Amino acid sequence: MNKPNSGFTLVEMLITLSGLFIIVSFMPMLLNIQWIKEHQSERFSRLEWQVFARQITSEVREAREMEIKQSTLYLYKFNGEKVSFEKYGNLIRRRVNGQGHEISLQYISGVQYKLEHDGLRIKVMTEQGKEYEMFIMTFFQPKEKVS
Repeated sequence: MNKPNSGFTLVEMLITLSGLFIIVSFMPMLLNIQWIKEHQSERFSRLEWQVFARQITSEVREAREMEIKQSTLYLYKFNGEKVSFEKYGNLIRRRVNGQGHEISLQYISGVQYKLEHDGLRIKVMTEQGKEYEMFIMTFFQPKEKVS
C-alpha cells in the first residue's frame, strides 16, 4: 500500500498564516512600548508655536480693529473680513467670518489675549504645563473692546 503524502496543503498553510497575522496584529496593543509614551508626552511642538506666532502676527498687522471676548480674539480687517482665533477643546482654531475650522495650534490647556496700549500680548499654556508668551506690536492704537 502507498502512504499518502503527510505535508501541509496550501489551504492549511493559508489558515496558519492568517492566524499568525491576527495574533501579530494585536501585539502592539499588548506590549508596553516606551518610545510611544515618550513621543506622546511631548505632543506640543515648538515649531508649531513658531508657525502660529507668525500667522497671528501677520493677521494682527492686517487688522484695523481688535476685540477680545473670553478666550477668543476677533480681528476686523480692512476688506471686511472678521478673523477669529478661538480656543476649541485643546486647540486654537482660526475662522473667517464665523466659518471654517483651521487648526492653528494644538495640545493647549489655555490661552489668554490681552490688549495693551501699543499691541497685543498672547499667552498660551500647554497640556504639559509650559507657558509660551509673545507680544505683537500694532500700527494702530488698539481700542479697549474687551467683553
